[in-house]
Amino acid sequence: MFIFLPIISLIAIFWLINKSRNDWRESVIVSATYWGILLTAITEFLSLFKLITFDWILGIWGLTCIILISICFRFNSQKAKTLEQNNPSQINKNIKIPSFVNLLLCGGGFVVATVGLIAIIAPPNNWDSMDYHMSRVAYWIQNHSVAHYPTSYTPQLYQNPWSEFVILHFQILSGGDYFANLVQLFSMIGCIIGVSLIAKQLGADLRGQVFSAVVTATIPMGILQASSTQNDYVIAFWLVCLAYYLLSTIQAGKSDIWTNSFNIGSSTGLAILSKGTAYFYVFPFLILFGFYLVKRLCWQAWKPALIVGSISLLLNISHYLRNYNLFASPLGEPSGYRNEAHGINILVSNILRNIALHIGTPIGLWNGIANRLIQLIHIFLGVDYNDPRTTFSKTFFVPGGWSTIGITGNENSAGNLLHLALIMICMIIFIARKSIRKESYVFAYLIATVSTFLIFCYLVKWQVWNSRLHLPLFVLMSPFVGVVLSKLKQQKIAIFIVTFLLISSLPWVFFNRYRPIIHSNNIFQMPRIEQYFSNRPFLKGTYTGAVEFLNSKKCSNIGLSMGNDPWEYPLWVLLQQNNRKVVKIQHINVTNISASLEKEAYFQDFEPCGIISMETKKSKQKKSLEINFKGQTYVRSWDSPELGVFIK
Repeated sequence: MFIFLPIISLIAIFWLINKSRNDWRESVIVSATYWGILLTAITEFLSLFKLITFDWILGIWGLTCIILISICFRFNSQKAKTLEQNNPSQINKNIKIPSFVNLLLCGGGFVVATVGLIAIIAPPNNWDSMDYHMSRVAYWIQNHSVAHYPTSYTPQLYQNPWSEFVILHFQILSGGDYFANLVQLFSMIGCIIGVSLIAKQLGADLRGQVFSAVVTATIPMGILQASSTQNDYVIAFWLVCLAYYLLSTIQAGKSDIWTNSFNIGSSTGLAILSKGTAYFYVFPFLILFGFYLVKRLCWQAWKPALIVGSISLLLNISHYLRNYNLFASPLGEPSGYRNEAHGINILVSNILRNIALHIGTPIGLWNGIANRLIQLIHIFLGVDYNDPRTTFSKTFFVPGGWSTIGITGNENSAGNLLHLALIMICMIIFIARKSIRKESYVFAYLIATVSTFLIFCYLVKWQVWNSRLHLPLFVLMSPFVGVVLSKLKQQKIAIFIVTFLLISSLPWVFFNRYRPIIHSNNIFQMPRIEQYFSNRPFLKGTYTGAVEFLNSKKCSNIGLSMGNDPWEYPLWVLLQQNNRKVVKIQHINVTNISASLEKEAYFQDFEPCGIISMETKKSKQKKSLEINFKGQTYVRSWDSPELGVFIK
């Protein structure tokens, strides 16, 4: 039950903020931002002294709840008076809601509620979660710190950690990973609320705000990701906050410039702390903010700009320093995802290929024609569509098959065909309709949002998994779509479109490939331990056998030799089940830069009684009869095609 302490703190912050605001959605955005800062500060402070333990986490959140609730009760009477004075007319306005709006809200609520059920019942089983999202949390809990540690898979160290910070607190307070998926689910709910608020800022009426919310709730990639521990919805939420704060700043003029600058800096910093792709997404909005500051404040523009930069840096400084101390770069290891060639023709190539990730269908003829057409355009551009300088790992292709319409949908590569088509149609209507173009701020917002996609295509190599990185773009485009739909003369057409989106979203809700509701092996029937292996079911017997063998030897200090296959989190789950205490798990014979951390006192004294060696094709480790570690010899004592267990 202690999992509710951080949530109670968030509710208390919302309560305090909402007493001075007319729209509860604004309070949600602001309170979430301040809660995000609070959680980051708690995590970094406790980590500094290696105090990330149940007692300290429980104590700090308990104390925070007591303080916040005390303040709430103190100002409760004042809040009631403020609401009575400032909001009576608003309350009356909100009573009469058209029936179709209620139906759309109910439809969107059904989608969110069903995804929420999946998020709670199904364990984390996304591939990246098994590689690093959940593994790094397990190490942080073991080490009582978020400091870097020796590992064969360095993304566990340098990848931006805010999403996992939240999972860390939830996991310590609940004693398991049952609530790990809620971080993305809450981000989805926050985005739905936030985009409706942005639509209001852009001039949409109630219908347009609801349209925006439903468009966001039905994004296929979003539906699939919201029940996982991926972090693309998390960054999408902080970007929605940033867009809201930016529009609030522009609309408020010079009033509240300092508060809004703080909020812009906070949302920017939290977005960057959540995922590296935030650098591409925040840049156009910060440029727009800079133009506004120069126009309004002239030579004093540097002051709010300094606030934004300082807050963003403060939120990320600890992670930057950890990376710099190990990798000599605040961003960590250089990756192979950056484009190695640039130019207008390269940009056009990447735009076409990234759009192609969302146009696949089960109709092979359609996919073949689209694929061939894009190849012909590349001949005209003078660019190889499989150029390794702009293509990561795999050759280009237009996706196809039943997964493109939600049957066994995959959160790593799902496309958003209907939403892409709707966005393009709305852009055409926006250009053609002068009355819509005159709407305040819509054009500037559209330019900033589209620019995020152009920057992404200019800097990032094409890969088949890029569609999941596009999720923030589709979320940010939802308010624009809502505004345009609300301005259509034939509102029945707009209602039909949004209703069709709701209906078409159901396959994505029910037929999630790794967390299905309708399937012979659905999340209600399949044992929880088996669901961890949904991506690689053939490893379940191997992992279980290895752990049972180590249990029979009463081995508690376990070394991991993973090679290039870091699929390790299921091992943590198996080793820690049945309340069995594992003294320590640590990577051994590490060959990358994190090997230097083995010299630190906490890791230097590690002496495993057994070693698990990963021997899949991906690991690139050959089978051997013995392993040497710190002068000790470990002999192969248990064998399988994928794993070997070595005992001293």
